[in-house]
Amino acid sequence: KMKKFLLLLFMMSTIFAAAQKNLLALIDAEESIHITSTFKGKKIVNGQSVELTPKGVLHFQIQHRFGTLNSGFYNLFGLDNSQIRFGIDYGVKDWLSLGIGRSSAVKTIDASAKFRIKRQKSGVGAFPFTIVCNSAIFVKQYRWADRKATAFKFGNQLSYAHQLLVARKLNTDLSIQISPTLVHYNLISYGEENDRISIGCGARQRLTNRVSVNVEYFIQTTSKVNNNVISFGFDVETGGHVFQLHLSNSPAMIAPEFIHETSGYWVNGDIYYGFNISRDFSINESR
Repeated sequence: KMKKFLLLLFMMSTIFAAAQKNLLALIDAEESIHITSTFKGKKIVNGQSVELTPKGVLHFQIQHRFGTLNSGFYNLFGLDNSQIRFGIDYGVKDWLSLGIGRSSAVKTIDASAKFRIKRQKSGVGAFPFTIVCNSAIFVKQYRWADRKATAFKFGNQLSYAHQLLVARKLNTDLSIQISPTLVHYNLISYGEENDRISIGCGARQRLTNRVSVNVEYFIQTTSKVNNNVISFGFDVETGGHVFQLHLSNSPAMIAPEFIHETSGYWVNGDIYYGFNISRDFSINESR
């Protein structure tokens, strides 16, 4: 009788374990899972991606652009000419980051706020997209002597960019994003418009666990004066750094410049080589 009892107990425990496993599998299937790493960097190439700096993290980025490849061997195919932008972003919340940067070529300081409205997730309450807003203000630097000119107005040094970033990670390898953008210029040339609208399109294709290729295109829909910008890049993740290599027909790194002030033609060899390199520092030890 003891043997039968032990056999029955064993069978019941096996059935219970199997039932528990199936129940856990059912619970897992019904979990709400947030989709992460839609893009590797905070920028696709020049434009913003839907990625935010996490709470308590300081994100430091160096963006470097050289001259055009068609400038010839005398200028080492553009390497003799360069400009740079330094940028710092801080994650105030997991859904909000604030940033500041400075570009050397146009001598412009920018400040931005980036916040997530909705996050792509699967399972219970699934949502197909990640939606982020990005707003920035740009101030062209001036000398103290410039203020003495009668025509000088501080407001004329300002421009703004407001973007709605909508992205979807289609699978583990491919992500896409659309970026409706409004740029406002306080100071414009005769015949131009203060408000200009564009549609940015971007995509990332993962090649390996650490390498992906990106493409980005901004289409000017109103007040088109210059060329549309198209850019290609490679993202290389090297442990604590993300290294991005780029080719673009624009050398600029801030929205008012690269979206609406691009004069280069790809077919003419007006191709600018550049890179972004970024590093995250956790300054909140409680994370």
